[in-house]
Amino acid sequence: MFSKESKMLQRSISFSNMALSSCLLLPGDATVISSSWDNNVYFYSIAFGRRQDTLMGHDDAVSKICWHDNRLYSASWDSTVKVWSGVPAEMTGTKRHQFDMLAELEHDVSVDTISLNAASTLLVSGTKEGAVNIWDLTTATALHQIQCHSGPVCDAAFSPDSRHVLSTGEDGHVNVIDVQTGMLISSMTSDEPQRCFIWDGNTVLSGSQSGELLVWDLLGGKISERIQGHKGAVTCIWMNEQCSSIITGGEDRQIMFWKLQY
Repeated sequence: MFSKESKMLQRSISFSNMALSSCLLLPGDATVISSSWDNNVYFYSIAFGRRQDTLMGHDDAVSKICWHDNRLYSASWDSTVKVWSGVPAEMTGTKRHQFDMLAELEHDVSVDTISLNAASTLLVSGTKEGAVNIWDLTTATALHQIQCHSGPVCDAAFSPDSRHVLSTGEDGHVNVIDVQTGMLISSMTSDEPQRCFIWDGNTVLSGSQSGELLVWDLLGGKISERIQGHKGAVTCIWMNEQCSSIITGGEDRQIMFWKLQY
């Protein structure tokens, strides 16, 4: 954990002897959740400075987690996405979270990434074999399966209005999918994998395998700007709600802070 103000490491904790794949700060800034290749999801209390809980929810590595309205969504290489109701520890009066599995979304192969729409009614998942799946969370049913990448899907996310899904893959493609019809609307290509991205529905900022940040013009279907970023792959990217500041992490072990210049 780092302080943005002082740019200093504040504390460090090891959950597992295997890689951590995803981490989230829960609303209220009291708890961090992290998923691991050891099949577990870990809950860490910032206030108490210790691991509070472990959810042993999958039979293989957990690749990505999301959280919305006291629900945890976990994707795994065991070919499932699971939805859990997570009642925070402080509400149950105990030291532990309580978890009930509400739904299990079955896939044919490993799930590498998931993302929710703003209302948390839809979920998009990307698989190891290049499929993008759109799920209705109210009924836990698959709406569409789009085979649009020739290798693993790196990242996928809904537009703010939930009408489109953007996906990036190891094949270098950046695809836009219509949520209602499940049709591939457009496909742009870069010469390397785009590992992660953020987008506002019009403009995309992606982090590439080489460490560059690319700005994509979706209407023109082209890359409009290249920004030199990390000295290795950009592995994660985050933007605040005001869309004014961006944080990236990379394989070069650096965390970088960016200000948007409009």
